[in-house]
Amino acid sequence: MNESSAPVRVALFIDWQNAYRSARLAFAHARESNRSGNFNPYRLGLLLANGPRDRPSRQLVKVEIHRGLPSATRDRVGNAANHRQAQAWVRESPKVVVPRLRPLRYRKGPGSELIASEKGVDVQLALAAVGSVIGGECDIAIIFSHDSDLLPAVETIRDLRSAGHVETASWTSPTFKTRIPPVGGVFNHFVDRNAFAQIEDLTDYSRPARRAGP
Repeated sequence: MNESSAPVRVALFIDWQNAYRSARLAFAHARESNRSGNFNPYRLGLLLANGPRDRPSRQLVKVEIHRGLPSATRDRVGNAANHRQAQAWVRESPKVVVPRLRPLRYRKGPGSELIASEKGVDVQLALAAVGSVIGGECDIAIIFSHDSDLLPAVETIRDLRSAGHVETASWTSPTFKTRIPPVGGVFNHFVDRNAFAQIEDLTDYSRPARRAGP
């Protein structure tokens, strides 16, 4: 296969917590169980790699999921659930799916309450996306987030390569239109409720998987 006929290599970078919370808002899951809003990153990657239809053939080569990881000592259940979920992601396609789990930061809140927050996850994602395009690991980086803080990553890839080397993606519904601000020439994938239903994951990762009996 010559270079001109080779498929375009696509890498997806997911801002997990932002995508999860935004799915709950976009598709009216905010008051449902914590499982609602979860989705399968690899299947999302396949969905986005297949479009837009007017582009040449595309191949999904990497799906990176960037998220905060609860402390094993401060939140044992949350830590275990996140690891089980990450393992499930990888099983979908071990050579493609790469979880990037960054420890959460904790600070004291009112009284003795500890408040957890993500620190540096968006920067880590931005560097990974830019580095993958500049380093030749992929031809197109798709950034899935609704956070305007990731706009500089989109602009950097556009400026250092071209608008054709970066795409954005976001959920969309009649009541939810939030996305990374548009950048001239950069394509945005709008993922609606019907598409989300195809990749939704309602597994309860807070509970260990049951082993099959004899």
